[in-house]
Amino acid sequence: MKPLLAVAIAAAFGAAPLAAQQPVYRLLATAESDDQVALIEFRPCPGPGCGARVVRTYQVGLYPADMEGPHGVVPAPDGKSFYVTLAHGRPFGYLQKIDLTTGQAIGLVEVGMFAATVDQAAGELLWVVNFNFEDPKMEPSSVSVIDGRSMMEVARPTTCRMPHGSRLNAAGTKQYSGCMMNDLLVEIDARTFTVSHKFSLVAGNEATVALNTGEGAEHANMDVSNICSPTWAQPAATGSSVFVACNRSAEIVEVDAATWKVVRRWKTPAAPYNLAVTPDGTTLVATQKGPGTITIWRLSDAALQAEIPGTRKVASGVAVSADSRYAFVTLEGIGGQPGTVDIIDLGLNAKVASVEIGKQAGGVAILP
Repeated sequence: MKPLLAVAIAAAFGAAPLAAQQPVYRLLATAESDDQVALIEFRPCPGPGCGARVVRTYQVGLYPADMEGPHGVVPAPDGKSFYVTLAHGRPFGYLQKIDLTTGQAIGLVEVGMFAATVDQAAGELLWVVNFNFEDPKMEPSSVSVIDGRSMMEVARPTTCRMPHGSRLNAAGTKQYSGCMMNDLLVEIDARTFTVSHKFSLVAGNEATVALNTGEGAEHANMDVSNICSPTWAQPAATGSSVFVACNRSAEIVEVDAATWKVVRRWKTPAAPYNLAVTPDGTTLVATQKGPGTITIWRLSDAALQAEIPGTRKVASGVAVSADSRYAFVTLEGIGGQPGTVDIIDLGLNAKVASVEIGKQAGGVAILP
C-alpha cells in the first residue's frame, strides 16, 4: 500500500496515520528499600500520551515487617507473571513468582544466601546468582537453577566468591557471571548445569583457571591496581564473546567465548557496574554506579559515544529494548530519595524520559 493512500484510509476511518503510531514499551523495575516492583509504561514522543509513567506497583516479599530487598527481576515468557529475587532472606534468599494481573504471589522457592541477579533461558529455567554478601567467611558461592513452572530448584553448581551479573547467551546454552572476590569470569553449561570454564581477569595474568580450584586470584596477594572486581558479565549478541564490567579498575574487558583469550580491554570514565548489549550487536550500554552516569559504547571500535548524567546518583541496572532503540536505566538515589528509571534514546544518545519509583531502584527487565 502506498504511504499517502494508507494515511488517507486511516484518516477516513478515524485512525491515526501509520507514521504517527509508536510502539509501547512495558518494563519492570525493583525498589529494594520499599519491597516493591514497579510496572512502567513508556510511549515515545511525539504521539498521544508520550512519556513514561508507573502503571502499577506490586508489593513483594514474605514478611511485611522485614525489608527483604527485591534485587533481580525477569518476566515469564508469556508475559503473564514475573519472577523477583528476594535478597535478604533469613538466612537464605528466595525467588518469588508474581501474577502480573492480580499482583498475588503464585510461587516461591528458597535459593542461596543473598539472591541477586536473575536471568531466564528457554523452557522457563531461571538462573539466580547467590551473591553470599552476608557470609563472613566469604566461601565460594553458587548459582541456583530454578524450573519456573514447578518453582523447584533443579541444580545449584558452586562457582566462586560473590558471584554477580547472571546472564545467558542468546542461544541459552551458556550462563555467565563475574565473581567479585576472585576476579573470575565463570561459565556454566546450561545443558549439564556444570561449570565449564573459569577465567582470571587479573590484568597481566588473564588465563583459564582449573575448575577444581574454586578460588582463583586472591585480592590480598595482588597489586591493587590489577584488581578487576567484576560486577557484570554480558554475552555479545552473537555469543562469540563476553563483556565484563571491572568495577575496581574502571575497565570493560572482552573475552572470546571460544578461545578464552582477552580480545580487548578499555578504560571507562568511572567504575562500571551493570552492562547491556543491544540485540543488533552494535552498542554496549554501561551504568557507572558512583557518579550515576550512563556510558554508551560503539562495539566495532570500543569508542565512547556518550556519557549521560542520570536523574539521580548511584546508577544500577540497565536493559535494552528488543528493537535496539532504547536503554532503560535504574538509579538508586541517595538517602530518602525515590529511585528513578531513566530512558535513553540510543539513536540520539540522550535521555528522553524519566519516572520515579520506590527507594533504591535496582533490577530492570522489559516485558515481552
